[in-house]
Amino acid sequence: METADQLFYFQGYQSTGINQIIEEAKVAKGSLYNHFPSKSELGQAYVKESSERWFKGLEEELNLWTDPAEKLIAVFSFLEKYARINYFNGCRLINILTEVGDQEEQITTMAVAHKQKFREFLYQLTLKIFPDTEQAIEVSDTIYLLYEAASVESKIFKDQWPIQLARKNAEQVLKQNKIPNNQ
Repeated sequence: METADQLFYFQGYQSTGINQIIEEAKVAKGSLYNHFPSKSELGQAYVKESSERWFKGLEEELNLWTDPAEKLIAVFSFLEKYARINYFNGCRLINILTEVGDQEEQITTMAVAHKQKFREFLYQLTLKIFPDTEQAIEVSDTIYLLYEAASVESKIFKDQWPIQLARKNAEQVLKQNKIPNNQ
């Protein structure tokens, strides 16, 4: 899995063949096929593991904060670290999703489910700040879109500035929507 992760992420899912994974991982073909009968199943395992690892990293970062508003802004600190560690190569799930399109329905479904889980995570945090459901949805989806745009643009520019600007805009969104203390 470690070899497949590196190759799928840095070289691309479509550009990586099973024989290359077998050769670089130094495993027998039979061993790989015992665990993953097809490249598609290996791709699904990659998406599942990537999602789990990403959420674990996000939770570790957000555990440094107690205030829900600080946690919402801290998603951008996590993104900065994630981008730097991964040489600004972007989101693993967006990368594979753009590669496979409709060709790999299960991989697509799993990647979209990851993004929906992240939206729901942001929404639950936002509800702690804005009890009004409509407002919470709008604020959390705005932060979600800022995050995703920053992720893609930091990959394009190989730089932190999109993440920093997205964080600044997220802070503004929270300030503009702040509920007065007397309500």
